[in-house]
Amino acid sequence: MTAYATKCTRRLGGRRAARTSLALGAVSLGLVALSACDKPSPHASFTVGTSTESHEAADGCWEDGEALGAEQAQSCVESEEGVPVISVETGDTFRVGVDPEIAETGWLIFYEGQPYEAEPYTTTYETFSVDDLYQVMRQQSPGQVPERGPLRIVVAQVSEDYDMEAIWSSASQEEYQEKLFGSFEGVWNLELEPQD
Repeated sequence: MTAYATKCTRRLGGRRAARTSLALGAVSLGLVALSACDKPSPHASFTVGTSTESHEAADGCWEDGEALGAEQAQSCVESEEGVPVISVETGDTFRVGVDPEIAETGWLIFYEGQPYEAEPYTTTYETFSVDDLYQVMRQQSPGQVPERGPLRIVVAQVSEDYDMEAIWSSASQEEYQEKLFGSFEGVWNLELEPQD
């Protein structure tokens, strides 16, 4: 009886060791596969009424805590590829929500390439009047009443070294753009399409 019990124990112990080795191998392979994947970017969500668009930054438009570089950031801001569209009407409220990772260093909102405010938001949620966004755009063109056409909105995550005063005191347009876009860590785009 003792010989049989010892034989069974060895057989079971061998199977258990094989299963344990297979499990460890599968876990290791899974970790290697995951480490080869890019970390997904945080999300920015845009809402008007019942319409919501929530998405990651486009490829190459988020650097996980590193600045994109002025040229890449500007390319992301101007990109037309895969930009979601939300319909808006007069009187609508436009809501922007960002992941806490974006709010941690701060974010700016741009309309048609112009900053809406120079001071970064450090909250995860802000609301804007669609009418105010269009009004600010009209003020950029004194003496003209621009058509109420599509409005390009950009959320830009800024780095910790974003310095509003240094940017505004730039000696040239090139220096301004280099300092501004050079402080971006991520870019999320949206287009507002008027329905009235």
